[in-house]
Amino acid sequence: MSAQAATVIPLFDPQAAAQGVILHVDDDEAMRRSTAMLLRTAGYETREAATGEQALALAESLRGRLDVLIADYHLGSGMTGTEVAEDLARLLGHAVPTIILTGDLANAEVPWLASAPVWLAQKPLNPETLLAALPALVSFRRAVAATAHN
Repeated sequence: MSAQAATVIPLFDPQAAAQGVILHVDDDEAMRRSTAMLLRTAGYETREAATGEQALALAESLRGRLDVLIADYHLGSGMTGTEVAEDLARLLGHAVPTIILTGDLANAEVPWLASAPVWLAQKPLNPETLLAALPALVSFRRAVAATAHN
């Protein structure tokens, strides 16, 4: 028998934070887990929430770090993804680039966020499309943050 060295994956990877910090809010556990796996595999630090309330509870720990919010529009918990984006911006003191995912584009409300792009995307969103869009959104958020501190 031969022994193989195990690969240890740290719970916090500084390289992932350098790539971007993403908060994904979705009440569909399978969707939330698969998206988190996709994002982590691509090198992003990912936080997850099943409800708007859980997402807002993470605000303080994400202050100054959150780069992109991805939220399902219909969360089923009383809040919409739009409300989460607006409330999170209020709690953080600034908006972050936001992707609202919905199966019903005609009936989804776009959040009003100053100084941050909003993308209303139809579900299911192609994983390659999401991964292609994230670097620009992360760069945008970081550029806005850098100029705000000058």
